Amino acid sequence: MYQTLSDVCNLIVDSEHKTAPAAKPGAEYGYSVGTPHIRNGRILFDEAIPVDEKTYSAWTAREVPQEGDLILSREAPVGQVGRINAGQRICLRQRTVLLRPASEYVNSRYLLYALMAPAIQERMHSKASGSTVPHLNIKEVRSLRLGRLPGLPEQQAVAEMLGALDDKIAVNERIAETSLDLAEALYIHKSSSSQGWRDIRLADTSRWLSGGTPKTSEPSYWDGDIPWISAVSLKSPWIDDSDRKVTPEGAESGTRLVPAGTIIFVVRGMSLTSEFRVGLTRREVAFGQDCKALTPHAGIDAPTLFLAIRSRTPEILGFVDLAGHGTGRLATDRIANLSVRLPDGSAAAEFSQFVAPLADRASVTKRENRALAALRDTLLPQLVTGKLRIKDAVRVVEDAV
Repeated sequence: MYQTLSDVCNLIVDSEHKTAPAAKPGAEYGYSVGTPHIRNGRILFDEAIPVDEKTYSAWTAREVPQEGDLILSREAPVGQVGRINAGQRICLRQRTVLLRPASEYVNSRYLLYALMAPAIQERMHSKASGSTVPHLNIKEVRSLRLGRLPGLPEQQAVAEMLGALDDKIAVNERIAETSLDLAEALYIHKSSSSQGWRDIRLADTSRWLSGGTPKTSEPSYWDGDIPWISAVSLKSPWIDDSDRKVTPEGAESGTRLVPAGTIIFVVRGMSLTSEFRVGLTRREVAFGQDCKALTPHAGIDAPTLFLAIRSRTPEILGFVDLAGHGTGRLATDRIANLSVRLPDGSAAAEFSQFVAPLADRASVTKRENRALAALRDTLLPQLVTGKLRIKDAVRVVEDAV
C-alpha cells in the first residue's frame, strides 16, 4: 500500500502570509522564510528577512513551527524543502507549506531526503499546474504519493548517513565564509595604514577584457570541460566551476578564455539591483558578455585586488542604473575610475603571504563541497528507495567525512 504525505504527517498547514516588515536593528526575533530561502534541503537564513516578536507572534497564530518540521515550496520553484532545527524561530510566507511528520511513523530528516529524491520531485512537478507560473495546490500536497516507507530504524540510519554529508557541507561552508571574512577584515585593517599603501584607479590595475557567448545552436561549442561564467552562474567568490561549460572550439568562437588569478564581476543582470557579484578565478575559464574580467598587471597581487574591489561594494552598487525589465547595468567607465587601495613593495609581499592561504582554504572547501554534494545526490535516491543497502554505503560516506 502506497503512503501519502497526509498519511505520515500530523499537520499540513498552507501559509497565507505575503510579506513581512523587516525588524529594526536590535529587534530581530525570528525569520520570515519564503520560497527563495529554501534550497537543496536547507533554509538560507542569511537571505531570509528578520522579523520582530510582534510580527512573529501574529504570523504563527495558527501554528508555531517546531524543531523537525519541514517547509515545502508550492511555487517558484515547486518542491524545494528544508528542515527546521532546534532554536530556529520561523514564520512562513505565502506559497510555502508547513509539514509536521508523525514521529511514530517517520523520521523527519528521512522525510526531508525522501521529498528531495528525483522520483518524488518529478511527481510534484508533474502535478503542478498553471500556464505562467506552475504551482502545486494544497490538495496535491496532501495526496502526494511517497511509496512504502521503511521502518523507523532504517529511516534513522539513512537520515544519519545522508545527514553526515550535509553536516560536513555546512561545516565547510562556515570555514569558507570565515576564511573570506578574515581576509576582508585583514585587508580593511592593513589598508587603513598609509605606510606602504597607495591609492590607484581601478582602470590602471589590470587589463580589462569583455566576454561573449558561443552560438547556443552549435552543439560542438557546449558541454565541454571549460567553465563558462555568466551573470547567473557567478555566485561564488572562488571561480572554478559552472553549470554551463564550453569546448575548446566554443572558447574560440564567441567567448574569451582567462587564466587563474583573473577577477570577474557582473556588469549587467537582475542581481545587480541588490548585490555586486565578483569572484577570483582558480583555473582557466571562459565568460559571457554580462561580465568584465580584469587580469592584474605585473606586481599587483590578484587576491589583494579582489579584496580591494569587494571592499568598495557599497560605492559600486551606487553606480548601478536600470536598463529595463528590472535589469541592473554597471557602466564600465564609472567603475574604472574607482580608486582602490593597494600595497607596494614589501607591504604587498607581506600582505599576500597572509591572504593567499585564506583564499586557498576557502577555495578548497568549496571544491570539496561539490564532491560531497554529488556523492549525496548519488546515494540519496538509492538509499530512500532501498536499492542500496545501508552497510554498502557506510564505508563510502565514512571515507568522505
